[in-house]
Amino acid sequence: MLTFLSAISGLWTQADRLWSPGVVADQTRQFFERVQEGMEAQNNPESAQMVESFFDSMYDELSADKIRTSAIIMLIYESLTLFGAYLMWGLQKRGFHLYLAGVAVAILGPIVLIGGWLGGMTAFGGAFFSIIFAFLYRSQLKYMV
Repeated sequence: MLTFLSAISGLWTQADRLWSPGVVADQTRQFFERVQEGMEAQNNPESAQMVESFFDSMYDELSADKIRTSAIIMLIYESLTLFGAYLMWGLQKRGFHLYLAGVAVAILGPIVLIGGWLGGMTAFGGAFFSIIFAFLYRSQLKYMV
């Protein structure tokens, strides 16, 4: 059930990101600006330049095109994992393989097509719980046909 809920929620979120990538990029940039201000207020002057250069590199990568590419990759991932979970619900082993294909898309797609910190964060966000669930689903393969 968690996979179904997560995939449906993910499809909704990624569709929103696909149709308004500029808005999402601006919102993300504003969020990071607030975080940067908070970090600069707490840090000493020596580390302020490091914090500033770190956030500047993040701002350079935040573009509507990269957000759109990320949304497309994640829509494919969510669709594959949702359909795979549906097939596993019916005890079909090929659903597990489809689920794994979706996880592979979530890991490799952002790293190859987006790159940088945004690609890494997208891959990590999509794959973290999916890998845990893949191991749990793998333990139930003996019951699938």
